[in-house]
Amino acid sequence: MTRAMTRTLPPFLEKSLFVGLGLASVGAVLVPLGSGVVAPDLLFGLVAAWVIRRPATAPFLAILALGLFADVMTARPLGLGAAGLLLASEWFRVRSPRFQAGPFLVEWLAVALAFALVLVAMQAALLLVFAPGPGVGALLRYALTTALAYPLVVLGMTWCLNLRGSGALGGAR
Repeated sequence: MTRAMTRTLPPFLEKSLFVGLGLASVGAVLVPLGSGVVAPDLLFGLVAAWVIRRPATAPFLAILALGLFADVMTARPLGLGAAGLLLASEWFRVRSPRFQAGPFLVEWLAVALAFALVLVAMQAALLLVFAPGPGVGALLRYALTTALAYPLVVLGMTWCLNLRGSGALGGAR
């Protein structure tokens, strides 16, 4: 699809859509899936994919608010998950032109590694204050399900929402 044929929403509507999908992704994680099934962190995947593709319509404060909302709703220590989400999103924002120009496999591996590093940092922060954290097995399952869900998040964004790339940073991939 050429750039001329790509329909884009006004920036305000894209930002609103980003926040709405972020709220929905937090709500989706709260749905019980059954015993032993670990839900992926859809908010992390959404934020990473959106920041890589449309960095201008993923505001810093919206990401912070979504991260804090996710911390409250999932009973994480307030601000810990939000800080990790924010740091990772800004890392992806700076490198978005590289990811837009490169193969998807590199992006996928970078997002999976970034999420794993955020989990390690969160676990280290919990250990520093002697707070109990999830076990290593639970963290590995959480990282794996999030990494496996990321291509589906990107597929939904590019196919259903037609959010392929930023106008200022490059067209469709």
